[in-house]
Amino acid sequence: MPACRTTLLRLALASASALLASCERNEVPPQPAASAAVPAGASPIVAALPEPAPPAAAGPVQDRVEPGPAIEAPQPPQSAACLARTRSTARVPVAVHRWVDAAGITHYSDQAPPADAQGHRVIAVGGAPAIDVQASGYDVALPDQLQQRAVADALGVQRVMREMLGVPVPAGMTLKIVFIRSADVYAQQVSEPALAKSSGAYSMLDRTIRVRMQDQDEVKFAVLRHEITHALVHESIGNLPIALNEGLAEYFGRYRSSGMGGQVDVGAQRQAMIAAAPGGDGSEALVDLLSREGGDFYTETVAAGERERRYQRAYALVALLMRDREGRLALRTVLDRQASAPCMPVAAERSLDADYPGGLRRLAVDWTAFMRNPPDDIRAY
Repeated sequence: MPACRTTLLRLALASASALLASCERNEVPPQPAASAAVPAGASPIVAALPEPAPPAAAGPVQDRVEPGPAIEAPQPPQSAACLARTRSTARVPVAVHRWVDAAGITHYSDQAPPADAQGHRVIAVGGAPAIDVQASGYDVALPDQLQQRAVADALGVQRVMREMLGVPVPAGMTLKIVFIRSADVYAQQVSEPALAKSSGAYSMLDRTIRVRMQDQDEVKFAVLRHEITHALVHESIGNLPIALNEGLAEYFGRYRSSGMGGQVDVGAQRQAMIAAAPGGDGSEALVDLLSREGGDFYTETVAAGERERRYQRAYALVALLMRDREGRLALRTVLDRQASAPCMPVAAERSLDADYPGGLRRLAVDWTAFMRNPPDDIRAY
């Protein structure tokens, strides 16, 4: 089926009925000729696309390596959202307080500050779904400011995903964040040999994010936000297609709390994005990105750095969609479709072709141009 789905995504002259018939017979349909072209005005997507197959089971952990090559386990066949579809989604007020103490140290907390606090601000507004964030150190004394920042980052990412993309969080969700110093202890905690050298991992079994302590705070908090996004997607949306799942995690991994809200520096790592930009009009590269399923996204079979280029391309795709209202609506439609049937990844390209202005062909062109000349902007939320 992956070969059928990839071919259906390609710009082809063959009829949809012939291709779909080949897919139903589990045959690999003939590849389009190199010189084939789509007639003017035709959609680059064949009309009726089959839904992608469920990803192969490979354990309950997702991870991200920062910096360096990613080592990531494929999505499991059932997400938290799939296993808890009847969970309540009632809303209750949530607030994150930011203040400065007498020593000049900035604090973040879901509890109101003491009476002598200075510069008190409420970061997250009321009305958000309840999410209980518990941050702690396993083999390291976690400074209060790091613990409070972890709470603020988790609630900040959740707030933006809810307000911009309509991602709900089931009431009563508890998300545990554990910082670990020892590499050996970290390897034991994630209990996956392939993930022993990763910098962060999220386990659906105990809904716990584990982050290996780094020398630079910004590195470990970028890893933390990446894993927070995975947790929220799994809990609220389901088994989202890999490219969008990782693209969202990469995008919100760049989110930083700031004042009353937060911001994403889209122009950061500009050169890395330019280096990952596809050639041509980007259509073949977009087909390759969207058609990858399960562990196929994380394999590196052609050349060193191939996997990291996929991460950059997935990030750029989400960053482009988050740029304006039309793009966000197209992305939100995919998320809504996935949330309505969380156990199997939807065909994201079907929604994007229908809802992105100009369809998938226009998206490929815009995406390629976005990567070749990344915007140098900071988006405030």
